[in-house]
Amino acid sequence: MELRALILKKSYDLFYKNGFHDSGVELLAKQAGTTKRTLYAHFGNKEGLIEAVLNYRHQMFMMQLTDYCEKWDVKSAEDVARGYLGFLTDWSSLEGFHGCMFINACAEYSAAESMPHQIANQHKRKVRQWLFAQFERVGAHHPQQKADTLFVWGEGLIVTAQTDQKPLALNNELFIDLIK
Repeated sequence: MELRALILKKSYDLFYKNGFHDSGVELLAKQAGTTKRTLYAHFGNKEGLIEAVLNYRHQMFMMQLTDYCEKWDVKSAEDVARGYLGFLTDWSSLEGFHGCMFINACAEYSAAESMPHQIANQHKRKVRQWLFAQFERVGAHHPQQKADTLFVWGEGLIVTAQTDQKPLALNNELFIDLIK
């Protein structure tokens, strides 16, 4: 693996587990088996590395979401909702789930003008756009309303899993009936 890609992957793992502020450059370099100087040579500074990691996570998330949903023959709004909720449920059930990196970034960088907050905003908008495109593709009535509603439900699922709210009498099928 190329050194830049290795630093990116190891930094992603550390940021995801420990957060951005609790992951110092020295520790990030050590995890990647390199030096701070080399890390800086590839990313400029810690902020450059955070930006690269968030962009990496966005690409990974969208690819995983698309791949997951392509496994089904999606023909209806209900299929879109089932696929998206299934993806989020499976992802949030994985060992090592530490929530959404973008929600975490907004928590650590609460100023709306901060770079991590801006990237998180872009990521969430792109997820909403993806959902809209899926609803539009299947000819759903009110695709924007359905996309926004499903998005908010999904964000709730993520935060619920992240805060370990178990057991939960959640019925995704009941929700899916609501968006018909």
